[in-house]
Amino acid sequence: MWMMRLFFLLLMTACSSQASPADKQCAYKGKGKQKQQKQHLSVAKPQIVIDPGHGGFDLGAHSRVCEEKEVCLKTAERVKKHLLQRGYRVIMTRTRDEFVPLKKRAQIANLSQSQLLVSIHYNAAKSEEASGAEVFYYDHGESWRVQKSKQAAQLVLSNIISNTGTNSRGVKGGNFCVIRETKMPSILVEGGFLTNPAERTKLCDSKYIDKLALAVVEGIDQYFKKGQ
Repeated sequence: MWMMRLFFLLLMTACSSQASPADKQCAYKGKGKQKQQKQHLSVAKPQIVIDPGHGGFDLGAHSRVCEEKEVCLKTAERVKKHLLQRGYRVIMTRTRDEFVPLKKRAQIANLSQSQLLVSIHYNAAKSEEASGAEVFYYDHGESWRVQKSKQAAQLVLSNIISNTGTNSRGVKGGNFCVIRETKMPSILVEGGFLTNPAERTKLCDSKYIDKLALAVVEGIDQYFKKGQ
């Protein structure tokens, strides 16, 4: 009799230790869901090339108190900081005061296989009254790149105007090397006039530069969100 009880006890223990097909299926689905979540989290945001204009012996526009090459680099550094905080990846064509040829800048961008190039510049004019920001894109070549570049230019300029209150000089087609020779959508930002006394004072203010840089980043962020 005790042998029969032992046999049934062992049989029940073995049955309870085996997972049902439904349990196995749920466990499999759970692992699959975790794997999908990990893959989703690991997807990186787009990579962007930030191109600070001029550098080294190439001063750009300048006055006794302000040089374009310095303001470009300061702005680019802040743009990079804000982009990184939002999860974007950033390539800089220069990170210090050095001369980088225009074609080399385009080559850096193309080799990086980035999704957007933003070249940072500031303006100059014979008249001290000239003021405001404008953004250029290359309006020839492949239609998809022209369209995307124009869209990025419009969004960036719109945010600069709304965030800084500066005058809008519009979005324009331009034949600049860094936006012409690159393979991805590319724009060139002219953030203000160093020859205008009022704007020059602002462009020498780190808080204003940070405000302008954040506006550029807002435009970039909107551009990529619209493309999703």
